Amino acid sequence: MAVKNRPGAAKQALAQQRAEVRRSAPGKRFVGDAAAQSREAREAERDRVEQLAAEDAIERAETAERERLEEIHEEALSDILSDLVRDTWQLARTLVSAPFRIVRAIRTPRTA
Repeated sequence: MAVKNRPGAAKQALAQQRAEVRRSAPGKRFVGDAAAQSREAREAERDRVEQLAAEDAIERAETAERERLEEIHEEALSDILSDLVRDTWQLARTLVSAPFRIVRAIRTPRTA
């Protein structure tokens, strides 16, 4: 009995043979490719990616620093002084009232 020729069977057989050739040497990607060539290409790609990541990190740091400086320059001197006065007032109130609170806490009977 004869085997029926199916469309694409020859291409499939050729593809399987090529895959077997590629698998014969670790790291090979293409027929006729040497494992060292693929390894070097992967290392070069890794180096490019690391360089791009480093450049991106530097750019992000510069942008963050620029934004921080803009925020500092945008805050008015009067706002800074008003915050300073308000915080000083709160600190003074706390320091003056602290002894009275301590005495009241000591004299107040505790309920069990």
